[in-house]
Amino acid sequence: MRATYLAAALLMTGSAWAGDHTFFGFQLLDLENQTVKWQSPRMGVGAAITYAFATELVDTPGARNCAKLEPPEKAYAPSHITTDQFRHEVAAAFRMWEGVANITFREIRDARAANILIGAQGEPLGRAFTNVALKDGPPGLKTIERSLICLNPRQPWKVGFDGRLGVYDLRYTIAHEIGHAIGLDHPSAAGELMSYRYDERQQGLQLGDTQGVVLLYGPRPGASPYADIETGSIPAHTAQKGKAGAPFGIGEARDKAPPAR
Repeated sequence: MRATYLAAALLMTGSAWAGDHTFFGFQLLDLENQTVKWQSPRMGVGAAITYAFATELVDTPGARNCAKLEPPEKAYAPSHITTDQFRHEVAAAFRMWEGVANITFREIRDARAANILIGAQGEPLGRAFTNVALKDGPPGLKTIERSLICLNPRQPWKVGFDGRLGVYDLRYTIAHEIGHAIGLDHPSAAGELMSYRYDERQQGLQLGDTQGVVLLYGPRPGASPYADIETGSIPAHTAQKGKAGAPFGIGEARDKAPPAR
C-alpha cells in the first residue's frame, strides 16, 4: 500500500540520513524514518522530473493533502492573473531549483503521468500545500512516486512583491512548494525560501535552500551553485529588511497533526 504524507505542514527535527540539518539552514523531509528524493535513494544523484497542470478534478484517495485537486485557474483567475502569467511564474519557480542542482523539470500534458501535479484545492484550506507519496520498496530505500501541489482558490494571489504580506506571490509560493515536492522541509520560521512563513525579504533561493537541494541531487553540472549567494545577488536573509507574513501551508486543523515518522 502506498503511503502519502503532508509535506507542507511538517516541521521535522531531523532526518534519517544524518540527524538535524537545521543548523545548515535547511531541513530534509523525514518520512518513514528516511530521507526521501526522486528516482534514487542515494544522496547526490540527480533526477529528471515531469510536471503538469490538472485539467479536471483529480481525486487521490488516502492523500493527507491535495486529495481533491482541480484545475489551477480556479485559484489564480479570481485574482485577474492570466494563464500565460501563471505558467510563466511556475516555469520560473522550477528554474530556481534547476539553476543550482542536478535536477531538471519538464512540463507534459498528461496529468495522469506527471510526477508533480499542480492545481487548485478542491477543499480549500490554508494557503498552499504539497502532498508527497512514496513508492513501495524496501525500508530506508523508498523514493518519491508522486507529489501534488495545490493552491487555495479562496485566497488572493499576485505576481511580484508589493509589500502586501496577506497576498502571496505565485512564483515564491510555487517555488516553496516545489521544495517540498522534491524532498525539503521547513528549517525555520523565516530566513530561507523553505522557511514556513511567507516572506518578501528575499526574491529567491537562500544559502540553506541551495545547500539542501544540492545535498539531495548534487550540484548542477558546470555551475557553481553558491556563486550568486556569495557575490550578493541573492542577499543573505540577515541583510534584508521587511516583515515576514503568515505561514505558507499550515492550515488551522492540519498543522496540529503529529509529524509522520
